[in-house]
Amino acid sequence: MDKYATISIPVALAEEIDELNEELGYWPSRGAFVREAVLEKLRNERLRLAELRKARPEGGSADR
Repeated sequence: MDKYATISIPVALAEEIDELNEELGYWPSRGAFVREAVLEKLRNERLRLAELRKARPEGGSADR
């Protein structure tokens, strides 16, 4: 299995990331920003899924 995958995002989003990073200077690269954002999104969605599973009766579905 490959260690990395290429993901495409709209140029407008990439430009917004670049502008924010120019202002803040926090992330070493665009990729670092995107990686951090994805990790945060995954963490939030896993928590949401755990809450849905806990609230759902046994045998029910996790409809959105």
